[in-house]
Amino acid sequence: MKYDIPEEFKQFVAHVKRSCKRNKVELMMAPSRTVVLTDSFSTDCSGYFDDTDKVLAVACGKPFNAWIEILVHEYSHMQQWLHDDRWTHWTDCCLELWSWLDKEKIMNSAQLNHVLEGMIELERDCELRALDTIRHWGLPINKSEYQRKANLYLYSYSLMPILKKFPTGIYDNKELVAMCPARISKTSSKVPDRIAKAIIDRYLSNRV
Repeated sequence: MKYDIPEEFKQFVAHVKRSCKRNKVELMMAPSRTVVLTDSFSTDCSGYFDDTDKVLAVACGKPFNAWIEILVHEYSHMQQWLHDDRWTHWTDCCLELWSWLDKEKIMNSAQLNHVLEGMIELERDCELRALDTIRHWGLPINKSEYQRKANLYLYSYSLMPILKKFPTGIYDNKELVAMCPARISKTSSKVPDRIAKAIIDRYLSNRV
């Protein structure tokens, strides 16, 4: 399916397509609002990069300004896979977390915190790469707003022991986004009390 790509984004999208083809990765731009993460983990999400099946997926059934940010993010995960030696550790943490969320694995607090530290490191590095990509390609994406969303996403991982679910679409809540810092936090392990309470109240009550 073809999508209307604004002129200022066309070079970047073409670059992603070439990069996927060069590295034998399937670029799946789905016309739905969500995509299913994998056959093993059936949680809906806005996009993902799977290094095992070599798929970069983005749910494009939403406004362009929303899904292009997901494409930038998932492309950044592909760059981690290609260029960062920490990728194996990060993906091990990811598999452990998903097994815990699916109630297939029991972890004590220390084990879960270790896994979440790896996940937060993975996602924070990804968000910083995404910002570099936005700057490099001169993409007209509001960088302050992007970083607020990134912080909200990272905070939600820190709160995973309470949420016990993947934070799909949490950054779509404009009120929560506005509460977060406009620069990516150096650490996301300590969530500001006001933000933590808002995430827990709204996410667990299904009001996100």
